[in-house]
Formats: sequence, structure tokens, C-alpha cells
Amino acid sequence: MRKALFPAIALFAAAALGVVALRGTVDDGLEVKPAVAEITDAEPAYTKVTPHQIRTASLRKEGDGHYWATARVNGSTVKFLVDTGATMISLTRHDARKIGVNTDTLVRSIDVRTAAGRVKAGTVLIDRIEIDGVVLQNVQAVVLEEGLEYSLLGMSFLNRLEGWDVTPNAIVIHQ
Repeated sequence: MRKALFPAIALFAAAALGVVALRGTVDDGLEVKPAVAEITDAEPAYTKVTPHQIRTASLRKEGDGHYWATARVNGSTVKFLVDTGATMISLTRHDARKIGVNTDTLVRSIDVRTAAGRVKAGTVLIDRIEIDGVVLQNVQAVVLEEGLEYSLLGMSFLNRLEGWDVTPNAIVIHQ
């Protein structure tokens, strides 16, 4: 038993010496200050500490198997089909008009590939989009004249978030 104990003690001692030797070379950059600098009779000053508040929203999976989101876009309600394959938010002509876009004067200079084929689209900048407290401003979108049954919540929205997780019942977005 003594033969087995000696290598373990030697290994422990070597490790302990290494920690002691290393201790003198590590500088953590911390400056030690007293917890109370001065004691007075005055009322203590309180500062409100607000940690970084994380806002989340749940984009529910519906019976059709798709994830849907109802958003306030420039003050109007728009229902989106969540589409991680869409590069940008894609608005139907109807939804674009609802949020204040003049579709009659919109320049359609971009070719967009949809499930129905290629269509022309115009670009717009959404001032504000909010889903259950998650708010983004100045988000790029395209307006399609045809070939889109529902507006799509694409990656121009999702990529601006802190993150998002897919669960069996919802996509949970984090800001």
C-alpha cells in the first residue's frame, strides 16, 4: 500500500508547487478598495440598477404546421408567415398599403424568386415592427405585387435579434 500512496502524494505535491509558482505570475488587474469609504449621518444615496432586460416573444406553430406571427408594423397589425428561407421581410401589396406604403409609386427594380416564379419587387424600410414587446426599427423589406399569399417574416428581421430558438410548438425570439 505504501508503494501506491507515494506516487499519489508526489503528484499532489508537484501540482501544489505549480499552483504556488503560477500564483505569483497571474495579475488579475483588480484594485482592492474598502467596502465603505466614509461613514456619514446623511441619508444613503440609492441608485437604481436595471440589468439588461431580455425581451422574448413566441411565434406559435399552428395546425397547418407553419409558424405564424402577428406584428404591429408602423402601427398597423400584420399577420406574417415565418419563413427562414426568405432573405427579407416580404410584404403583400395589401399589407404594404396597410402600413402606409404607396404601392402605386413604388419602384419595382428587384427580381425576387418565389414559389410561384420570378416577380418584380420594390424595397421599403419598415420604421418599426413589434411582436409581443420585441421591437426592431429600420428593417428592410420588399413589397411583391403578386405571387405572395401572405406576408413573410424573413431573415432581415430574424438576423437582427439577439437570437431565436425553434421548439416543437413555437419559435422563441430574443432581443
